Amino acid sequence: MLVKNKFISKIIKRLQKLRKYYFLLLDTNKYFQIILYDCLNFEYIFLHNINIPDVIIANDWNGLYLASELKKKNNWHSKIYFDAHEYAPREWENSLKWRFTVKPLIIWALKKCINDISIMSTVCDGIAREYERFYNFPEGFVRIITNAAEYGDTLQPNKIERGVIRLIHHGGARKARKLELMIKMMKYLDPKRFELTFMLVQSEPEYYKYLVKISQMYSNIKFIEPVPFNEIIKTLNNYDLGVYILKPNNFNNKYALPNKLFEYIQARLAIAIGPSVEMVKIIERYNLGVYSENFSPKSLAKAIALLTPEKIMEYKQNADKFAKELSAENNINEIKTIINELTGK
Repeated sequence: MLVKNKFISKIIKRLQKLRKYYFLLLDTNKYFQIILYDCLNFEYIFLHNINIPDVIIANDWNGLYLASELKKKNNWHSKIYFDAHEYAPREWENSLKWRFTVKPLIIWALKKCINDISIMSTVCDGIAREYERFYNFPEGFVRIITNAAEYGDTLQPNKIERGVIRLIHHGGARKARKLELMIKMMKYLDPKRFELTFMLVQSEPEYYKYLVKISQMYSNIKFIEPVPFNEIIKTLNNYDLGVYILKPNNFNNKYALPNKLFEYIQARLAIAIGPSVEMVKIIERYNLGVYSENFSPKSLAKAIALLTPEKIMEYKQNADKFAKELSAENNINEIKTIINELTGK
């Protein structure tokens, strides 16, 4: 995510620098091409002799554009598998500056490469259908490859200790995610029955300090240091309930199916979330937890307060039962299938 943000910042700087030349050029293709050739460092890439690939896996919209240009320059007949992740044309639509500067560039790049896409995937149904409308692809053309975590076969659901239900949320401390909603949620939960732990990367240090400050009025909220990536699931396993409220304040948040949901599953936790469309599908299909009527802290607290230790253990056991099915291993097999289709093997 940090690399992606730096790339977008670089594009914005180039756009702002070149914007004054736009009306002189009156050539959108040339204008956008100059920006992407610079930001993707094409000059350096084109200096290298690259063996002709059978398949190019293009990661995100900028990877697709690079793959397409490599094909054209080298006259390759390689197939391109476009792994789109989230819906790029609306990724940061909350930002007026992004909509004015970067969005037209992304749409231009995506449409320019349409004829080079052999197979495409994204993380969930909602985003897949939107890409199909964008490209006028037939329904079902875009495959689903979720952000699933690796299967952990050594973990088991832990029993609830001392009658206290231990909630946890992990990830990056970013203001746009409104993590304070989960702090406010604790106002409506019995502090003798529930405690909330945050394990956050200080992506935005000032926002992290704000979260710590407003949580100090609650005796049952604490913050712990983030652990290395390969220790996240093992650490989560010490808790009971993975929680997340993500307001649908942009398109990608509306259809979010984040990696943390799958990490909660691999950690054998019960799950409590807001009514996010794609996450609810997983929760309901596999009976993994509860979700609120709306995205307010009070609504999710209401759903959590009704949970009994027995019900939480049922959800934990279901997470254990379906952990392998909902792991990265299935995605790896799907990607192998895609590559075999493209190579005719």
